[in-house]
Amino acid sequence: MMGYKTFLVAAALAALTACSQSDEPAIEAQSDEPTLPAIETEPLSEPDAPVYVGVWAAQSDWCEIAPGSADPSPIAFTEGEFIGYENLCRIGYAEEGTEGGWRMELICESEGVEYTDVVDLDVDGEMLRLTRADAPETVFVRCKAS
Repeated sequence: MMGYKTFLVAAALAALTACSQSDEPAIEAQSDEPTLPAIETEPLSEPDAPVYVGVWAAQSDWCEIAPGSADPSPIAFTEGEFIGYENLCRIGYAEEGTEGGWRMELICESEGVEYTDVVDLDVDGEMLRLTRADAPETVFVRCKAS
């Protein structure tokens, strides 16, 4: 009977060895040195939005109106869009200059017609000056979040 038990033990070891074989390298024996806990890091925060992002109105009482919904109404800038009365524009590029200034390409659609416009923005605190070629400067104030 001793041979039968030896056979069973050898078969069991062979089966375990076969099951544990894989393409992955074998795990090294652990050392007696203590392991250090993993360091938890916080994900990198999103960069701050550009200073021009927000809702802006030429008159502060317009801030109660949804941007672009009526004439007159405020305008709005997101990081990728400009919303004005009867038009919605994608921001093609926005290059930051000095002292809060930006040059921006707007790719717009108004009444079914697509066009490109380049504007200059100058943000000074809660005031935004918008200048287009061949047009007078327009001054806006930032609308407070409701």
